[in-house]
Amino acid sequence: MPARPELSVIVPVRNGARSLPPLLRSLDSQTLDRSRYEVIVVDNDSRDGTAEVAGAFDVEVVSEPVANRSRARNRGVAAASTALYAFTDADCVAHPGWLEALFRCAPSAPLVAGQVEVSVSGQHANRIERFEALWRFGQEYWVPQGWAATANMLVRGDAFEAIGGFDPSWRHIGEDIDFCLRARAAGHGLGFCADAVVEHRAESEFRPFMRRCFLHGYSTNQAYYRHGIGTRAWREPLPAVAGDRALRQIGHTPDRFSPDEWDRMAWMARVGYACRVAGSAWAELARAR
Repeated sequence: MPARPELSVIVPVRNGARSLPPLLRSLDSQTLDRSRYEVIVVDNDSRDGTAEVAGAFDVEVVSEPVANRSRARNRGVAAASTALYAFTDADCVAHPGWLEALFRCAPSAPLVAGQVEVSVSGQHANRIERFEALWRFGQEYWVPQGWAATANMLVRGDAFEAIGGFDPSWRHIGEDIDFCLRARAAGHGLGFCADAVVEHRAESEFRPFMRRCFLHGYSTNQAYYRHGIGTRAWREPLPAVAGDRALRQIGHTPDRFSPDEWDRMAWMARVGYACRVAGSAWAELARAR
């Protein structure tokens, strides 16, 4: 009889036909024996042939017809044959030792976050990519504060069940922060596994970059009301207008940059912050709580 898997990798994806193959190839190349884990791809109302692309790999493909990140992850857990879930995103690529490292760290806490590295186009990275690398993901910094991103997170089944999974009322992003904070409130702690690494591609075009910042502003406004954390950027719009305050707010100082690069990154930070202000204002008007 074939060995039963011990871990389920859950990948929610919407319209990821282009981004998904590199991730699935990286999951096929893990140092952990392939019989020890299964891969579940949750097609979340895609319109680009995502399910067909995923079906070409050694994975289980399930469908969640309502476009919602929480519902997709919950659907993946429902399809899993194990009680240990490794979450990642369709636009990530896992390092070869990712799952082996998560297995080693699994006894340390009910929830375990791994490192997320932002990858750019090397020397040809444009200003959007370079700015993305300055602010996207900070798992090691976030974990002591009680949360992490599900781009790289291991969750034990008993903890997942105890808190009822991910909350679908989070319309955009922020559901992973909510999940971690609810887990902590229920007594299920969050650990960090430095050797469990995935890479996440930086945005390289303005429209998706601005959309992500808008949704970040929306979700942090929502988190302010639900958990007392986050910010209501609409109440402090000044960093979007001029100067380098928006860049300094995310922990950077001019001594690390050439003067021209500092000016370019400060401009990017203002654009991103302006989108957060807009997202925050929209969440306030929509009474997202």
